[in-house]
Amino acid sequence: MNHSLSRRSFLGVTAGVGIGATGLLTAGCSGGGGGGGNTVKIANTAATASLTINHLMDELGYFTTFGVDAKITNVSSGTQVVAALASGSADITVLSGFIGMFPAIEKGLPLKVLGGTQVIATEAFFTGNPQVKSFQDLAGKTLGVGAVGAQLYDGFIAVLNKYKISPKAVTFRNVGSSADSFKSVMAKQIDVGYGQVGDQALAKPKGVRMLNTVNGELPLYINQGSVASAKAISSKRKALVKVLAAYAKLFQYLTTAESKSKYIAAYVAAGGGKEEAEIEWEFINKYTAYSPTLDLPEAKFNYVQQLNVEAGSQKKVLDYKKYTDFSLRSEALALVK
Repeated sequence: MNHSLSRRSFLGVTAGVGIGATGLLTAGCSGGGGGGGNTVKIANTAATASLTINHLMDELGYFTTFGVDAKITNVSSGTQVVAALASGSADITVLSGFIGMFPAIEKGLPLKVLGGTQVIATEAFFTGNPQVKSFQDLAGKTLGVGAVGAQLYDGFIAVLNKYKISPKAVTFRNVGSSADSFKSVMAKQIDVGYGQVGDQALAKPKGVRMLNTVNGELPLYINQGSVASAKAISSKRKALVKVLAAYAKLFQYLTTAESKSKYIAAYVAAGGGKEEAEIEWEFINKYTAYSPTLDLPEAKFNYVQQLNVEAGSQKKVLDYKKYTDFSLRSEALALVK
């Protein structure tokens, strides 16, 4: 996997999908065969966790193992991932916010959900306000979220509903991404925000603490899933199956104790710290955050959509059987065995 790409080349690639210079392209690793039918363009977000997976995939060589030419684009938001899928600049996403896909599908974008990837969210809720001792103290507080319908916004709506607190009783501040939300908490600009479980290592010295993990509060929440365009499924089915097989193999590896040192090294290479990486790996390994079987329970599929409906970004919950295609997943798992 070649991690080198000029700014001019990057802007040329992303111009057609409205992706700005804030994105990052990680261009592909050839697994043999070449050609359009064996080349899969993957669009994922540029979170440290996603970039960590890139580094691991590069080192372990699973794309090569399964003989597929994968080109990975990492961008700064899920909106940009949707734009890439819509334009054909990407065939599939594997590691991006799942919740934002459904409004686009509802509006007619021809996409299919192929399976779950990060099925246990690795995010957490943080506060630096000593008056916030639990989620029951959120009334009157400022929450660091994203746009309406975005993952951060919908997550807080779900927590408020759980504790029977009216959204009108809090102040929503659109700070951007999960990373931006954590920075705002650390700067004491908001009362409660998001971060990664590994951010506990950074939070404690600043008097910021984790209230709970997202999984602890919202066990049905699914963070990431695999979604592909109908066109790619039709024209590149075999290659997509190989991509899914490579990720399933990597997720299986993350369930082993042997993966710890390599995960930490990859996390640091992606820009994170060693202590954060250790906490992150412990959580991922303990809870099998990345599904080795790419499983996507119907209850989780419906839950995140219900959050969209409550937030107003989606009109109704889409049918599980109609908008999923797990046949590629089955073929991929057969390859892994």
